[in-house]
Amino acid sequence: MIMKKISLIITLILLSFVALACSKEEATTDGKIDSIEEVTKKRGTLICTRSATSTNSEPFFQYTIDYNNDKILKLHSIEGITSTDSSILDTYYDSYEKISSYYKDLKYYDTNVTRKNNTVTWDTIINYEKIDINALLALEGEEDNIIKNGQASLTLWLELAKKVGTACTY
Repeated sequence: MIMKKISLIITLILLSFVALACSKEEATTDGKIDSIEEVTKKRGTLICTRSATSTNSEPFFQYTIDYNNDKILKLHSIEGITSTDSSILDTYYDSYEKISSYYKDLKYYDTNVTRKNNTVTWDTIINYEKIDINALLALEGEEDNIIKNGQASLTLWLELAKKVGTACTY
């Protein structure tokens, strides 16, 4: 039951981002990454961003991924929205807090939701080297997940990111 609620909430947030008319940048390419295969054979850090536009608000998305070959070691995501409309800020704050509450007892999945002035920010750090993958999968479900063979797959993450117009550099 909890897994269905989490899936529903995550789906609603993702749909809201898609509804915000995300720009369709060429995912994982900005002249620095030739292919997913190229980057997943290395060790390093990717910086990924996604643009979106919306009426009465400005969403922002940034992801920093430390990886080794196709294995994500740590994912730091900063997502949020800036708006002068307090009802938009309330909606995002409540949604981010609700999602974060499901992960509060999961070690190495750290979230922080803040609201300052006209901005709501959801800051998440997932340490995939230390997190209990089985506990994570119990919360999120195994379908449409980036976990492959018990590890977070950079290839699967990049494929998902591409679908929503994310661009990465390293």
